[in-house]
Amino acid sequence: MIRFLCLFSILLLLLSCNDSKPAQEEETMPAIENFDTPEETVQIEIPKDSISLLADTLKAKLDLLPSPVELNWYNLSDISFDYELNDSLQAYIDYPVFGAGPKAFEGRIVKIRGYMIPVAETGNDEIFILSAFPYSQCFFCGQAGLESVLDVQLKDDQISDFKLDEQLSFKGRLKLNATDLNYLVYILDEAELIK
Repeated sequence: MIRFLCLFSILLLLLSCNDSKPAQEEETMPAIENFDTPEETVQIEIPKDSISLLADTLKAKLDLLPSPVELNWYNLSDISFDYELNDSLQAYIDYPVFGAGPKAFEGRIVKIRGYMIPVAETGNDEIFILSAFPYSQCFFCGQAGLESVLDVQLKDDQISDFKLDEQLSFKGRLKLNATDLNYLVYILDEAELIK
């Protein structure tokens, strides 16, 4: 994580030194909370027009790593939300706007560790949620945000007898979901349990 923050700081410094536009006030992303050490908050302001450049730089660095790439919850915390009208529901909904971190991991085979939350109460025993936090602190209890949960779509042949709050690691392809309200904002597709 320190390496990531150093790379991030150097990139921001380079971006500010090479700015050929006249100085103007830019809209910035909100601070990113560090999920690995909840007592610390990292304050990073990134101009919105620089997000795609940062994502491309991070993707290039990730290309050098062997697959699957280690993904942690801090990487997924770079997200904000736009409150927009949903025509079909006739209601205002928070739609995710992904930052450079999640965009860099999009479509990649990743591995991630978290707390399992089976959602068998819905009548579908094939829905599984992986959370950065145990159930008592997770998004569904109002203790965290959408960036702290991941929709796990298991491969067909995977065992699915999981227990609540069981700490597990999975690998699969990360998908970012900004529009389909039937799924969470992060989806781990074709997921496999790592033993």
